[in-house]
Amino acid sequence: MRVHIWTADTAGSGWYRGHLTATALSWLGHLVSAGMRLPRAPLDTIIGCRIAMPGPSRAWRELKDQGVRLVLDLDDDYFHLDPSNARAVEVWTPEMQLSLAANLAISDVVTCCSEPLAEVLREFADDVRVVPNGLPAQFLGTPRDYQAEGRPLYVGWAGSGSTIAELPLAVRALNRISQYRRPGGGEVMVRLVGITPEDAMARGMKGKQVGALGWVPHPEQYVRDVVSEFDVWCAPYRDIAFNRAKFPTKWLESSMLGIPLIASDIEPYRRVIRHGETGFLVRYEHEWGRYLKQLADDPELRQRIGMAARAEASGSILQAVQFQWDAVVQRPAEVAT
Repeated sequence: MRVHIWTADTAGSGWYRGHLTATALSWLGHLVSAGMRLPRAPLDTIIGCRIAMPGPSRAWRELKDQGVRLVLDLDDDYFHLDPSNARAVEVWTPEMQLSLAANLAISDVVTCCSEPLAEVLREFADDVRVVPNGLPAQFLGTPRDYQAEGRPLYVGWAGSGSTIAELPLAVRALNRISQYRRPGGGEVMVRLVGITPEDAMARGMKGKQVGALGWVPHPEQYVRDVVSEFDVWCAPYRDIAFNRAKFPTKWLESSMLGIPLIASDIEPYRRVIRHGETGFLVRYEHEWGRYLKQLADDPELRQRIGMAARAEASGSILQAVQFQWDAVVQRPAEVAT
């Protein structure tokens, strides 16, 4: 099959739903390209990521007329945006939402990353399939130092300008743990990835033990070299419709790397975390501090939680997800044969 994945960006979404999907399909023998431009060569199938703007929408209709199999992929709920994400609200006007709905309706298949998002999209399309994110199996082998002897313990948070509104849920606990001295005198340092120091201070983060590393432009480097340095990972999320439709990407990344995760007790994280076994789920603000201190104090607990999470994540490797993408790009008669 000649397949092109028409990505909407070069950031995390473009990597997970574009680059990695192309890699997975190429393993199965498909001729795959990926990028933000349409190729001139003829195609059998195109996977278009969040097609809604006027130019791409016209091209989408033309491809339909040409008989190309259209797969429209979404990994966020653009029909239930939160007002705190001012940039998204500005871009995703009612007109853009109507355009997206029309493109969903003419697509042969609609793919998304979670069942709650699929429930939203089934209002606009008949064939909606959930294809989760995956990471290459190589990340399962990343070594971990659970003892953290002779060095600071790193507590991490990762986000962006669009998710910084989630950070205040855990700010008090992160500030407190950054001042904590572990048994034996070890320091704890907080690392915020994806936002600037100015953004961190504006949200209440403070102290010399807190560092904001800014945006990491290359997603593979972000996973391989940046967040892999976390000893404990915090993933606070408000219980809003937009977040409930998300894929638990922080769980995927932390678990593949064997990092114990503390996450808000909302969909989608309560679906994938067994509280106290493969991570911790937070219902009340004071629990952030409790679980952070437990993990900071106890290297054996960090190892037990991290290794259990890693074992769970072994079922989410890209080599398993590839077969779901294979079924999506092929026409029904081709799948049957």
